[in-house]
Amino acid sequence: MKNNSLKEENRSKKKILALTGIRSEYDLLFPLLRELQNDGDFAVGVICCGAHLTPLHNFSVKQIEEDGFAIVERIENILYSNSLSGKVRSTGILLTSLAEALERERPDLLLVIGDREEPIIGALAANYLNIPVVHLAGGDNTFPKDGDVDEQVRHATTKLSHVHLTMAEEHSQRIIRMGEEPWRVHTVGSGGIDRLKTEQGIALDQLAHLAGSSVKEAYVVLIYHALSSEIAQATQELNSCIKACLANNVHIYLGAPNSDPGFQDILNEIKKFDNNPLVHQYRNLPRNAFITLLRNARCLVGNSSLAFHEAEYLGLPAVNVGERQRGRLCGENVRFADATYDSIFDAVKRAVYDGVYRKSLKTGSSVYGDGHMAQRSVAVIKQLPDKRMLLAKKITY
Repeated sequence: MKNNSLKEENRSKKKILALTGIRSEYDLLFPLLRELQNDGDFAVGVICCGAHLTPLHNFSVKQIEEDGFAIVERIENILYSNSLSGKVRSTGILLTSLAEALERERPDLLLVIGDREEPIIGALAANYLNIPVVHLAGGDNTFPKDGDVDEQVRHATTKLSHVHLTMAEEHSQRIIRMGEEPWRVHTVGSGGIDRLKTEQGIALDQLAHLAGSSVKEAYVVLIYHALSSEIAQATQELNSCIKACLANNVHIYLGAPNSDPGFQDILNEIKKFDNNPLVHQYRNLPRNAFITLLRNARCLVGNSSLAFHEAEYLGLPAVNVGERQRGRLCGENVRFADATYDSIFDAVKRAVYDGVYRKSLKTGSSVYGDGHMAQRSVAVIKQLPDKRMLLAKKITY
């Protein structure tokens, strides 16, 4: 078998590929990919799969194209299914297709992020192909009362990875306690903070042209995803969210869910509000437009990780509904609400109308970093040892 060291392949640059399957994780990866792309030592490519290639988020692969990254493979692996078994079959398609792409491209490093199916499948395939894996955003922790598959996937991906770029020191310490060698673990922060620090957004008039004139009135942004252990409850919880926000006399900008099981039920529930003049739906906004939408919102509602990363940096109040994200490290901007109308109503009312609370929230800081994640990460990657040492993992206990 051909040896794949940089020297023997006679590459002038280290080849790094990133695997991404959905808009939200790509936005966290983007600052690092841009920093690597601008550095003369690296050749950067992206493997796109999952929801990027579907209408769920308006074919968000277009954003990656516009950002100028080389897309080395497009893997259409999502089955049009709302079931748990459909998710499993979709990951099987991803595994076989990814093996072919990685074997052809032979990157020196594979970047994966987070706790969805893409990172664990990417890490599994890369391990069997002797490709070192860099895992971003590992070591995080959530504990909804009935569990969530993301928790297991996140930590399993950690054990399949060779370098860990975490968002917080708490996460790094958790990974080290899992038996990972400390030299492999680096606290760098969240790419979401980098994105906010460097992206200026657009004028409110421009946003109104894209999203409607209601952005000039009081509005909240609502993003809700199904939890793997509570799929049957998702539509009722979303319905309570929408009605509680409407009862607080605000417009709602309602984003599309991710591609996890239960997403079709959520889309069907959203459709019931098609004719409500206070409810405005979007599938995918340009990055600068979405940032402006967040900056001018009165509150973020639902159960998106945006509440924990970007919202805190913006000083944006966030109401996290139900069990998803329960237990996650958070700032003062996040308030947890039970998935009931009354609880959501009260939390939204405070977030939107309590001037003392709103003024207490600081901007420009976050428990998830200071906006220099990309630079720190590139510095780590430049100092990594050779491939042989990276692949030779040892458990520390």
